[in-house]
Formats: sequence, structure tokens, C-alpha cells
Amino acid sequence: MLAIKEVECKTALNLSKIPGMTYCLNPYIGCQHGCIYCYATFIGRFRNHPEDWGSFIDVKINFANILSKEVKKKQIGLVAIGTVQDAYQPIEAKYRLTRQAIEILNGSNFPFEILTKSDLVCRDIDLFKNHPNVAVELTITTIDENIRKIFEPNAPSVHARLLALERLLANGIETCVFFGPVIPYFSDSDNHLRRYFSVMEKIGVKKVLVDKLNYFASKMEKIIKAIGIDYPKAIPYYRKVNSDPLGYTTWLKRRIREITADFKLSVEVLF
Repeated sequence: MLAIKEVECKTALNLSKIPGMTYCLNPYIGCQHGCIYCYATFIGRFRNHPEDWGSFIDVKINFANILSKEVKKKQIGLVAIGTVQDAYQPIEAKYRLTRQAIEILNGSNFPFEILTKSDLVCRDIDLFKNHPNVAVELTITTIDENIRKIFEPNAPSVHARLLALERLLANGIETCVFFGPVIPYFSDSDNHLRRYFSVMEKIGVKKVLVDKLNYFASKMEKIIKAIGIDYPKAIPYYRKVNSDPLGYTTWLKRRIREITADFKLSVEVLF
């Protein structure tokens, strides 16, 4: 069951630690998608949320009001939207805080980049078209729906995201694909990698960013617990990765570079 709480925030536009991004903007605390590999679960500890990640959402109901004041005072810089939650998670359809924020950024000439794995982003194409400097980074972790259901239980389907990708590109919105994390055993095989890049090339994607899984012990154990019943053969694979993460990472980077050489895509490996 999802626990929803309306809260008030003191700031909306915060300094970003992401290279190339000046600010970050997150209208919600928590994320309904509940991805089991998510790096942002630490937010729960700092926000007094002992619940499982994906089971709580704090809605910053005064977000637009705070942001409208801040953009008048802060120097213009690139804004990353959705760095510790998905700004287009399902609850956005009701509260529309992300849309309100984009309207404010549009009016203040702040460039922005959206990080999301939701097809709801297409709702705001009209706003994107009215801004001279906007980009979307759409996360598509796998092209296998069965894998998506395991690792991203409440996120939009693979099909929905591929349709969203096509729609964004068809409307002339600068869009790249974020292939991350590459999931050991499930999406790191030559077959999956080739199928993945083939699909992206066919759709007309120009750029793909690739990132690895964070090999934190807590994350690895959570993943092993989630896959153990249906995929027992994956467990020793994860144990091996966990025992030599550097070796696995080196191998994965080499395979991605070798495979993508066969495709007309700009692929940037982020690890």
C-alpha cells in the first residue's frame, strides 16, 4: 500500500553534484516505481521513512511557489529534473508538480534535462517545444518485459517506454537513452546487448548512455532475494560479480565497446 503525505519544502532548486548540471529539481520524496537496484533509497533514511522504497511518497505541495521565487534570485544554469526520484512517476498525473515546475523554468529561460523512465513525460511535449534548450534522458534498462517486472516492478512497461521514445523523437525533442544499470546475468549477455542496440538503432536513437549496477552489498542481497526463486542459476553469477566487481566491470566495458562498434550509434560508457 502506498503512503502519500503532503509536505512543504523550503527549497526547490538545489545545487547538483552531477557533472555538467548546475541544479537539481525533485518535486517528490520517494518513488513509486520501486526499482530494486535504485541508488536513491538512502533518501528514506534521511527523511525519516523506515518503509520500503516504493511504498511512500511525500508531495511537496508548495514546490511551484518556492521555485517561482528562487528562479528570480539564482543565476541561470542547467537543471536536472528527477535525480533522486522520477519526476514523472504515476502520482505526477494527479499533482502535476513537474509540469508546473517546467512552466516556471520555461518562463525564466533555465535550460533543463529530464531524467525519467516514464512515458508520462510525453504529456509535456507541448512545453518542451516551447523551450529552446531542453533534453530528455529516457531510461530503458532492458527490452525484455519479464526482466523489467523483476527489477522495476511498478515502472512503465518496456513497450510503453519504446512508444514514448518514438513519440519524443518524432516531435523533435532532443532525446537520448539511458541504458542503466546493465543488469548482471539478465541484460549483459551478447544476445541481449545486440538486441538492445539493434532496437535503439531501428527507432532512430542517436545517443545511448550506458552505466553499471552499483555493487553495494545491500543492493546485491536484495537482488539475490528477488531473483532466487525463479532464477537460481543467477545467484552464483551474482556472487562471482560481488567477489570481483572490478574484473566484471572491466569485462562488461570491453564487451559493450566491441558490440556497439557494429552499430551506428553514439554510445557513451559512464563507468
